[in-house]
Amino acid sequence: MNSDPILNLLDLATRLCIVILAILTSYLLVKIDPDVIRSRIYVSFSNLKKYFIVLTAGLVLYLFELLLTINSVPGSTQYDGIKGLMQLAFQLTVLIFLYHLYVAIKVPDRRIL
Repeated sequence: MNSDPILNLLDLATRLCIVILAILTSYLLVKIDPDVIRSRIYVSFSNLKKYFIVLTAGLVLYLFELLLTINSVPGSTQYDGIKGLMQLAFQLTVLIFLYHLYVAIKVPDRRIL
């Protein structure tokens, strides 16, 4: 956590959204037949592949945030803003990927069929 209350609030909001989407996705994975899940992921694979590449870029930011933390002086707040933004960017990429995975797995609207 850093000293900026806005980044702390955004951090809390994104973490809550990630947990909620992870629970919803887990529920779908348990509830729906594995063959149906595989076919839905196969249909939307190109879309998921794009967002997985975005997630990989977020993981690089997460690594840079760790390197800044390791190389900073203990107790220093010099890079708190930068580290907070990098962590927030990583959390947003995880959130975006989870959202698109959830959309790919969930049951389509019956009015469409």
